Amino acid sequence: MKDYPKYGNKRSKSLIRKKSVDAKRSSLKLALTWIAMILVALFFVQQRISYIRVEKRVRILMKEKDKIQLSILPLQLEERFLTRLDSVEEMAKTELNLQIPRASQTIEHRLGTKPETPD
Repeated sequence: MKDYPKYGNKRSKSLIRKKSVDAKRSSLKLALTWIAMILVALFFVQQRISYIRVEKRVRILMKEKDKIQLSILPLQLEERFLTRLDSVEEMAKTELNLQIPRASQTIEHRLGTKPETPD
C-alpha cells in the first residue's frame, strides 16, 4: 500500500500527499486541451456570426433588387407603348407634320460610288 503515508515520527508531514511530476504534467495537458477547445469553439462561433451578417446583407440587397425591378416595370410598359410603330407614325404625322418621302425626295447611295443627284 504505497498510497498511504507511513505512521511514525513524522506523522503530520507525511499525511499530506504531494503531487508527482506526472500529475502536474497531466493537469497542464488538461488545461491546454481545454484552452484549445475553447479557441476552436470561439473560431466556429465567429464564423457563424459572420455567416449570419452576410446572410442578412444578402436579404437586404434582394429586397432592394425587388424594389428596383418593380419600379422598372411601369417604365418598360411605357417604352413599349411609345415605341409601337403605328403610334410613332401617328405622332410624326400629327404633331411634327412629317410625311413619307416621295421617290423624287430620296437619294440612293452605295458604298464606293458617288450619290446620284436628282435632276
